[in-house]
Amino acid sequence: MFRKLCNREGTPTVSLDKDDLRLDGIVGTDGTVPDEQEMHVQRVAPGAYLVRAVEEGTVPEIAVRVDDEEELAL
Repeated sequence: MFRKLCNREGTPTVSLDKDDLRLDGIVGTDGTVPDEQEMHVQRVAPGAYLVRAVEEGTVPEIAVRVDDEEELAL
């Protein structure tokens, strides 16, 4: 899915899909976004960013399988 980079009061932003956020319980079933929900954004490579929902003050770990024997934790 492609999203357009937008200017929000001088800050570049990209919107996340509400349906995907609902599936993860981040957005309410009625589409409301909790005021206290924090998101962690990490630049992982030139032009590549990882966005994670902060849970109870903690950024969830992610493991990416590189090959059959190795995992890369981000």
